[in-house]
Amino acid sequence: MNSNPFTLIFGVEPQSYIPRNEEYLRIISDFESTRPTSSGYVITGVRGCGKTVLLTSIQNHFSAERDWFVLRLNPDLDFFSSAISQLGEYIHLKELVNEINISIAGFGGGVSTRSLSDYETLLRKMLNDVKKQNKKVLIAIDEASNTKNLKSFAHSYQAFIGEGLPVFLLMTALPENFNSLSNSKNATFLRRLPRINLGKLSNYLIEQKYKEIFDISDENAVKLTNFVMGYPYAFQLLGSLLWDENKKVIDEEITAKLDVLLYDGAYKAIWTHTSPKEKEVLLAMAHSHDMTVKDIRGRLNLENNQFSPYRESLRESGLINTDSFGIISFSLPRFREFILKTEQFESLT
Repeated sequence: MNSNPFTLIFGVEPQSYIPRNEEYLRIISDFESTRPTSSGYVITGVRGCGKTVLLTSIQNHFSAERDWFVLRLNPDLDFFSSAISQLGEYIHLKELVNEINISIAGFGGGVSTRSLSDYETLLRKMLNDVKKQNKKVLIAIDEASNTKNLKSFAHSYQAFIGEGLPVFLLMTALPENFNSLSNSKNATFLRRLPRINLGKLSNYLIEQKYKEIFDISDENAVKLTNFVMGYPYAFQLLGSLLWDENKKVIDEEITAKLDVLLYDGAYKAIWTHTSPKEKEVLLAMAHSHDMTVKDIRGRLNLENNQFSPYRESLRESGLINTDSFGIISFSLPRFREFILKTEQFESLT
């Protein structure tokens, strides 16, 4: 293996990719079953947990199937016109277009400016045509958020499902973005979508991958594994740095370079989108020696009922671990160091 098997780029499947087999098979087997339990799923998790990579791998699976059409919708573009344009690459549109008198600029060129109801009507007719062909449509949306565009499209999608049209939805979203979206007005359908939260990678699989690539002992592989704490982005970053530096152990230079990549690539964005009160909790954790709930609450002067909502929100966002009774820990490697360094920088401004 001559080239670096790791990647620093989000959303790209590297050679050293550790697959999410359980989640992958759950979604594919459900969508392919004769009686699916759900017509859609939402993949959530902290930045860098592999949401986009999993979405892409599922897209690629269905793209290779003859009876599936896959539409990859950009959340920054109009969902209806994009879906119509992409689906037009698969099926013959002429008769359908003439039926409702909407002009198409070209199967790949988009749809002329018309009302939302026109777009919805055309997409419905196209999906009915797909149904007649005994085929199915997968709609994939990466990085969904609480926008009028998505809520309008989701409302129509719910109607399509109720009409028995063969359309399936797969989205990725940060936990806080999907919570905002699903809790908005008239979002009952989105709220009921099964959510697959991507947590840590298997330590065993990480250890085996590091041993395979670097040809190191079990002891050294365990040290590398413990360092990345199951965080997919850190697994890739550490592996890439070790490969480029031709090293097999973590030293101060590797740690310093890893900190820069983690901070710039993920942690700064995570911190920016964390609420002020949640930041206070994280800071109290970073300064706590024993990381007990009692000590952290005492630092914040909060009663348990006041503290619990913040703890749950941070747990759901993938930033803290609450598995041990009465103790909280950070879920991401070097995140404590990042918080303390950030506090230091902010105190000097």
